[in-house]
Amino acid sequence: MKNLVLVLLSVFFMIRGDGQEKKINEHLSAWQEGQMDIHFINTGRGNSSFLIFPDGTTMLIDAGDMNADEFESSNAPLKIPPALPDSSLRPGQWIAAYIKQVMPGGRQAGIDYALITHFHGDHYGNIENNSPIAANGAYRLSGLTDVGDIIPIKNMLDRGHTYPVDLLTYYRNNATFNNYLAFVKYQSSHNGMRYAALKAGSANQVVLLARPEFYPGFEVRNIKSNAEIWSGKGEGTNTCFTTGQLLENGKFNENPLSNALKISYGPFTYYAGGDNTGYEGSNYPGRRDVETPMAKVIGRVDALTLNHHGNRDATNNAFLKALAPKVAVEQSWCSDQPGQEVAFRLLEKTGREDNTDVFDTYMQPDTKTYLGFWIAKGFKSFEGHVLIRVLEGGKTYSVFILDDKSPVIKVKQVFGPYLTHQKT
Repeated sequence: MKNLVLVLLSVFFMIRGDGQEKKINEHLSAWQEGQMDIHFINTGRGNSSFLIFPDGTTMLIDAGDMNADEFESSNAPLKIPPALPDSSLRPGQWIAAYIKQVMPGGRQAGIDYALITHFHGDHYGNIENNSPIAANGAYRLSGLTDVGDIIPIKNMLDRGHTYPVDLLTYYRNNATFNNYLAFVKYQSSHNGMRYAALKAGSANQVVLLARPEFYPGFEVRNIKSNAEIWSGKGEGTNTCFTTGQLLENGKFNENPLSNALKISYGPFTYYAGGDNTGYEGSNYPGRRDVETPMAKVIGRVDALTLNHHGNRDATNNAFLKALAPKVAVEQSWCSDQPGQEVAFRLLEKTGREDNTDVFDTYMQPDTKTYLGFWIAKGFKSFEGHVLIRVLEGGKTYSVFILDDKSPVIKVKQVFGPYLTHQKT
């Protein structure tokens, strides 16, 4: 009876007008066959999203755990959020606990695909001298390795280890990268995990595993990896910059090398691209404008997560106008996120005269002040886990704001339903 009530509550909120908000304090109704859920998990320490595809196939994109003390001490006066829900568990443990709560009913917790967009701590963890060692003794625990030590990962994807230089050599003194390699090696040899580098252009690396025949309109297209961007035809790719353009005195920035995906479910489309950047030049050393060429093949989407947490070196005008999302989620963890000019662009009407509803996982009070109330008031929410729930067939979706201060997932606000851009 309780489940029936929760389903009826969900239906009630889903029939509200486009972009409308309703406040509520209930447990989240369970994922149902045919729905697609995109969870943005807020720990205050970096990016992490967990997706449940229409047939129950699961995917984790990033699992950050940055060194908060080190960041604040070397980047004052910038601030980061408190540990969320609290500091009793490490971020990776909280991510695993969240995943266990939202797994498809009757299924043991498992991650079919895990993707690391690029090798930065706020996306896959940060190893310190005091990072605990896993019970198997093979690796330390932080971020992705923390999650994967608790919940089995079947397929592990990253951007590969050979571009723009041999990373085994370049990161030979990087404890986090080498720990990640040790995790992949152990899980592959002992638990059957499969590893592969993401291949730009492919639509066959991430697929439905349970009932693909029921959802022929579902696709995960690899838009970008390293310097390769999908050409828009078949599995062809184009190069968006040369190795020489990226390297500066033998060094490089990870951000413009980030993996990017476009997920389509019927008429619904979603983009995720890690820390890909949209500006370059002396003010942004190591960055490249990869957003403009990506935008040409991505086209319009219904929802996206902002590149590089909404920092000012990303989400450029060409990218935003081409994708023209109705919903944008900012996975932020620093008081300079979003950049003011990015926030301004987000709240303008898109090139198709639509508004973009922006949901922030955590906006600092200081951030609201420097943005100015006329910009900040345009955001739909300022804190919380965010869930985009797409209904069966992909024609409508809603946004749920979930309490990030409670270990038990509860719904605080519901926005929607939104109609997808394309009509079928």
